[in-house]
Amino acid sequence: MIDINKGKGQSLYRRGADDGFWFGLYLCAMFILSVNGIAAQIGSMLMFFGVPFIIYFYLDRSYRADNLKTSFSGLWLHGICIFFFASLIMALAIYIYSRFINPMYINDCAEMARQFYSAQPSADAQDYALTIKKVQEAHLLPAPSQLAVTWIMLTVFFGSLLSMAESAIIRSVPRRKTPPSPRQFQQ
Repeated sequence: MIDINKGKGQSLYRRGADDGFWFGLYLCAMFILSVNGIAAQIGSMLMFFGVPFIIYFYLDRSYRADNLKTSFSGLWLHGICIFFFASLIMALAIYIYSRFINPMYINDCAEMARQFYSAQPSADAQDYALTIKKVQEAHLLPAPSQLAVTWIMLTVFFGSLLSMAESAIIRSVPRRKTPPSPRQFQQ
Protein backbone atom coordinates (compact mmCIF):
# COMPACT_ATOMS: atom_id res chain seq x y z
CA MET A 1 0.00 0.00 0.00
CA ILE A 2 1.28 3.48 -0.83
CA ASP A 3 1.76 5.72 2.18
CA ILE A 4 0.50 9.12 1.07
CA ASN A 5 2.27 10.75 4.03
CA LYS A 6 5.65 9.30 3.11
CA GLY A 7 8.02 12.15 2.60
CA LYS A 8 5.85 14.73 4.34
CA GLY A 9 8.17 17.24 5.92
CA GLN A 10 11.18 16.08 3.92
CA SER A 11 13.06 18.42 1.67
CA LEU A 12 12.87 17.96 -2.08
CA TYR A 13 16.53 16.99 -2.08
CA ARG A 14 15.94 14.23 0.45
CA ARG A 15 12.95 12.93 -1.49
CA GLY A 16 14.97 13.11 -4.70
CA ALA A 17 17.80 11.15 -3.09
CA ASP A 18 15.45 8.50 -1.71
CA ASP A 19 13.56 8.09 -4.97
CA GLY A 20 16.80 8.40 -6.95
CA PHE A 21 18.27 5.44 -5.09
CA TRP A 22 15.47 3.12 -6.21
CA PHE A 23 15.37 4.61 -9.68
CA GLY A 24 19.16 4.19 -9.88
CA LEU A 25 18.78 0.48 -9.20
CA TYR A 26 16.19 0.38 -11.99
CA LEU A 27 18.62 2.09 -14.37
CA CYS A 28 21.38 -0.34 -13.35
CA ALA A 29 19.11 -3.27 -14.16
CA MET A 30 18.31 -1.64 -17.49
CA PHE A 31 22.04 -1.26 -18.25
CA ILE A 32 22.82 -4.84 -17.25
CA LEU A 33 20.08 -6.10 -19.55
CA SER A 34 21.34 -3.92 -22.40
CA VAL A 35 24.77 -5.56 -22.41
CA ASN A 36 23.55 -9.17 -22.24
CA GLY A 37 22.39 -10.13 -25.72
CA ILE A 38 19.47 -9.44 -27.99
CA ALA A 39 16.71 -10.99 -25.85
CA ALA A 40 17.85 -9.04 -22.78
CA GLN A 41 18.15 -5.86 -24.87
CA ILE A 42 14.44 -6.13 -25.65
CA GLY A 43 13.78 -6.24 -21.92
CA SER A 44 16.00 -3.20 -21.49
CA MET A 45 14.06 -1.36 -24.17
CA LEU A 46 10.77 -2.19 -22.45
CA MET A 47 12.22 -0.88 -19.19
CA PHE A 48 13.23 2.30 -21.01
CA PHE A 49 9.62 2.91 -22.00
CA GLY A 50 8.64 2.51 -18.35
CA VAL A 51 10.80 5.45 -17.21
CA PRO A 52 8.17 8.19 -17.75
CA PHE A 53 5.61 6.20 -15.74
CA ILE A 54 8.02 5.67 -12.84
CA ILE A 55 8.95 9.35 -12.72
CA TYR A 56 5.28 10.33 -12.91
CA PHE A 57 4.59 8.04 -9.95
CA TYR A 58 7.37 9.63 -7.86
CA LEU A 59 6.41 13.21 -8.72
CA ASP A 60 2.68 12.62 -8.23
CA ARG A 61 3.29 10.92 -4.89
CA SER A 62 5.35 13.90 -3.76
CA TYR A 63 2.68 16.33 -4.96
CA ARG A 64 -0.02 14.46 -3.05
CA ALA A 65 2.19 14.20 0.06
CA ASP A 66 2.39 18.00 0.09
CA ASN A 67 -1.40 18.22 -0.16
CA LEU A 68 -1.22 19.51 -3.76
CA LYS A 69 0.78 22.57 -2.72
CA THR A 70 4.12 21.84 -4.42
CA SER A 71 4.94 24.41 -7.07
CA PHE A 72 5.87 23.56 -10.63
CA SER A 73 9.51 24.41 -9.94
CA GLY A 74 9.47 22.26 -6.80
CA LEU A 75 8.22 19.25 -8.72
CA TRP A 76 10.73 19.91 -11.47
CA LEU A 77 13.58 20.14 -8.94
CA HIS A 78 12.42 16.89 -7.36
CA GLY A 79 12.58 15.20 -10.76
CA ILE A 80 16.03 16.61 -11.47
CA CYS A 81 17.23 15.32 -8.09
CA ILE A 82 15.80 11.88 -8.84
CA PHE A 83 17.68 11.72 -12.12
CA PHE A 84 20.90 13.14 -10.65
CA PHE A 85 21.10 10.66 -7.78
CA ALA A 86 19.96 7.77 -9.97
CA SER A 87 22.56 8.64 -12.60
CA LEU A 88 25.32 8.47 -9.98
CA ILE A 89 24.35 4.90 -9.16
CA MET A 90 24.01 3.97 -12.83
CA ALA A 91 27.36 5.60 -13.67
CA LEU A 92 29.04 3.55 -10.96
CA ALA A 93 27.60 0.38 -12.50
CA ILE A 94 28.74 1.45 -15.98
CA TYR A 95 32.23 2.25 -14.69
CA ILE A 96 32.59 -1.05 -12.85
CA TYR A 97 31.34 -3.01 -15.86
CA SER A 98 33.48 -1.25 -18.46
CA ARG A 99 36.60 -1.08 -16.28
CA PHE A 100 36.65 -4.42 -14.44
CA ILE A 101 34.04 -6.87 -15.75
CA ASN A 102 34.38 -6.28 -19.50
CA PRO A 103 37.37 -4.00 -20.18
CA MET A 104 36.86 -4.38 -23.94
CA TYR A 105 33.25 -3.13 -23.77
CA ILE A 106 33.95 0.32 -25.23
CA ASN A 107 36.18 -1.08 -27.96
CA ASP A 108 33.60 -3.77 -28.77
CA CYS A 109 30.91 -1.09 -29.16
CA ALA A 110 33.19 0.91 -31.47
CA GLU A 111 33.97 -2.21 -33.49
CA MET A 112 30.28 -3.03 -33.82
CA ALA A 113 29.63 0.51 -35.07
CA ARG A 114 32.55 0.28 -37.50
CA GLN A 115 31.26 -3.00 -38.94
CA PHE A 116 27.76 -1.56 -39.26
CA TYR A 117 28.99 1.49 -41.20
CA SER A 118 31.35 -0.61 -43.32
CA ALA A 119 28.40 -2.70 -44.50
CA GLN A 120 26.49 0.39 -45.69
CA PRO A 121 26.82 1.37 -49.37
CA SER A 122 27.00 5.17 -48.92
CA ALA A 123 30.27 7.07 -49.00
CA ASP A 124 29.42 8.88 -45.76
CA ALA A 125 29.00 5.57 -43.96
CA GLN A 126 32.37 4.40 -45.28
CA ASP A 127 33.94 7.63 -43.99
CA TYR A 128 32.40 7.03 -40.56
CA ALA A 129 33.79 3.48 -40.56
CA LEU A 130 37.25 4.75 -41.49
CA THR A 131 37.12 7.41 -38.77
CA ILE A 132 36.15 4.85 -36.15
CA LYS A 133 39.00 2.60 -37.28
CA LYS A 134 41.49 5.49 -36.96
CA VAL A 135 40.17 6.31 -33.49
CA GLN A 136 40.58 2.68 -32.44
CA GLU A 137 44.11 2.45 -33.84
CA ALA A 138 45.16 5.71 -32.17
CA HIS A 139 43.68 4.50 -28.83
CA LEU A 140 41.43 7.55 -28.60
CA LEU A 141 38.30 5.76 -27.41
CA PRO A 142 36.83 7.17 -24.20
CA ALA A 143 37.97 5.75 -20.88
CA PRO A 144 35.40 4.10 -18.57
CA SER A 145 35.39 7.19 -16.34
CA GLN A 146 34.62 9.42 -19.34
CA LEU A 147 31.80 7.09 -20.34
CA ALA A 148 30.36 7.22 -16.82
CA VAL A 149 30.49 11.03 -16.65
CA THR A 150 28.91 11.28 -20.09
CA TRP A 151 26.03 9.09 -18.95
CA ILE A 152 25.56 11.25 -15.84
CA MET A 153 25.27 14.39 -17.97
CA LEU A 154 23.02 12.72 -20.54
CA THR A 155 20.71 11.25 -17.91
CA VAL A 156 20.37 14.48 -15.94
CA PHE A 157 19.78 16.58 -19.06
CA PHE A 158 17.04 14.39 -20.52
CA GLY A 159 15.66 13.67 -17.04
CA SER A 160 15.31 17.39 -16.52
CA LEU A 161 13.30 17.70 -19.72
CA LEU A 162 11.09 14.75 -18.79
CA SER A 163 10.58 16.08 -15.27
CA MET A 164 9.63 19.50 -16.61
CA ALA A 165 6.96 18.02 -18.86
CA GLU A 166 5.61 15.70 -16.18
CA SER A 167 5.58 18.46 -13.56
CA ALA A 168 3.40 20.54 -15.87
CA ILE A 169 1.08 17.57 -16.43
CA ILE A 170 0.79 16.79 -12.71
CA ARG A 171 0.04 20.41 -11.84
CA SER A 172 -2.58 20.71 -14.60
CA VAL A 173 -4.60 17.62 -13.65
CA PRO A 174 -7.61 18.74 -11.61
CA ARG A 175 -8.03 16.80 -8.36
CA ARG A 176 -9.52 17.13 -4.94
CA LYS A 177 -7.33 17.88 -1.98
CA THR A 178 -6.79 14.95 0.34
CA PRO A 179 -9.10 15.24 3.35
CA PRO A 180 -7.29 15.66 6.67
CA SER A 181 -6.65 12.45 8.53
CA PRO A 182 -8.55 11.77 11.78
CA ARG A 183 -5.20 11.82 13.60
CA GLN A 184 -4.89 15.56 12.95
CA PHE A 185 -8.15 16.22 14.85
CA GLN A 186 -7.08 14.09 17.84
CA GLN A 187 -4.05 16.22 18.61
